[in-house]
Amino acid sequence: MRFSHFITACALTFIGAQAMAFNAVEGKDYRVVSPSVSSTSDSIEVIDFFAYTCAHCQRLAPLLEDWMKKLPADVSVRRVPVAWEPATQFLSRIYYTFEALDRLEDLHPAFWQDILSGVITSEADLQSWLQSHKVNLNEWNAAYNSFTVTMKTQQALQTWQNYRLDATPYVAVAGKYLTAPHMAGSRQKTIEALDWLVHHERQARQKH
Repeated sequence: MRFSHFITACALTFIGAQAMAFNAVEGKDYRVVSPSVSSTSDSIEVIDFFAYTCAHCQRLAPLLEDWMKKLPADVSVRRVPVAWEPATQFLSRIYYTFEALDRLEDLHPAFWQDILSGVITSEADLQSWLQSHKVNLNEWNAAYNSFTVTMKTQQALQTWQNYRLDATPYVAVAGKYLTAPHMAGSRQKTIEALDWLVHHERQARQKH
């Protein structure tokens, strides 16, 4: 066995042991997505559904970030912004513009904080905010109006609608399960339920 494979096996064993220490209960800690949502990923796909207008999402984010730092090789994660109405759809577009400019790491958390705290309340505020964060406005406008960002924004809308979400935050696993703090009881228990669901899905795939 190669050393890298040995490390991966040890990590999965450790994560599996952690998952077994917490026994998630359907209808309480998570719910089954019916019908399930197809995933284009060969890995166990985890989706972090969040909204820039959701303070609960922001408080869950650091725990998910820490969880992602120890991500097993067979698990992939993506964020999907949720906008409940056309009037807030531009917020999803802003997220994907950050991504297009390769500025997610610094702009995403700063923007989130300033939206929730009321620093940004208008288009003029956003323009000033972008300039204060050294964003070239010509590059911003080109990315914001690009086909790629438009497509991803539309896909995000379709994705959360496919899961029939009625709130945020939610975390989806493999197109089959949803967990959230309001279900599991706390942000920490959401992470425990997430570990359990990933382990459960991994075991189900190994049987096939």
